[in-house]
Amino acid sequence: MELIMKRAYIKNIAYYVPERILDNKYFESILDTNNEWIVTRTGIETRHMARPDETIFEMGINAVKNLEKKGVDLKEVDAILVPTVTKDYIFPSMAGQLQQALGLNHCFALDLSAACSGYIYSLNTAVSLIESGQCKNVLIVSSEKLTKDVNWKDRGTAILFGDAATASLITTRDDGKGIIGMHMQSEPDMSIVLNGGSVCPIRADDLEAPEFKIHMDGSETFKRAVTEFSNSIDKVLESTGKQLSDVKYFVPHQANLRIMQAVAKRIGLPMEKVSVVLNKFGNCSSASIGLALTDALEENKINDGDLVLLTGFGGGFTWGSSLMIW
Repeated sequence: MELIMKRAYIKNIAYYVPERILDNKYFESILDTNNEWIVTRTGIETRHMARPDETIFEMGINAVKNLEKKGVDLKEVDAILVPTVTKDYIFPSMAGQLQQALGLNHCFALDLSAACSGYIYSLNTAVSLIESGQCKNVLIVSSEKLTKDVNWKDRGTAILFGDAATASLITTRDDGKGIIGMHMQSEPDMSIVLNGGSVCPIRADDLEAPEFKIHMDGSETFKRAVTEFSNSIDKVLESTGKQLSDVKYFVPHQANLRIMQAVAKRIGLPMEKVSVVLNKFGNCSSASIGLALTDALEENKINDGDLVLLTGFGGGFTWGSSLMIW
């Protein structure tokens, strides 16, 4: 009798976005830019912005509620993983706050920090927890309020980011489907230490200073993102004995349309197989892959048995991939 190993898989996923939508005309009114410039360089047309009083925790709870509306029962959750980089509080963990609010006192809760690769890092961690026998059901909540951390005077970054939250339930199946390959890697050569910790505490007059806001070297980020996206894809395919031609759909981090197009061209994948939602959501950091995956499922672009590739790249730098049979 052939033994089929139990594999972890994404049982269900849902998202939440705030009501307010910022289109590119808004940025025309506050920055030296225009719609054509933004769309040409980023592919972004709109993004959602949370209310000033809307917390990252609230957005995460709303994503979990939307997951429950899909019939997901959270009673058997063993662990909660939260990869947000835009916390409401330094301490305690947002995962712990969610655990308390959801009444899941029997499980453990943990925050992770890997910037825009956060969903991949959390997913791969969930797989390891499940396949090692430590957990049976893991809840991943990616909630990001990036608009509170942008420099609204910097057109290079202010136009990029949006707010969103996603919630995923990871569990097991024994039919040969599920997550078959993982890859994660990081290099700290582009780490930027932002003020706000014990070494550089925030002062009241510093709150709007550039060093407290998101900033990046766009050209260097582009080059490294394309390179490491491609390397991660090669490594996860090689580790599973799969070929790029086997991949039916590719769900990358939604950083910039040019990056996604460059990666697709470099690895030889048609854009028809690439999930693109940043045109309406912008870059939502750790929530972006979940947004793109949910959209692909709702649009029936992913079918039962398809080989699906998820790849992320984030600040620091961090990157990684998850390969799965849907």
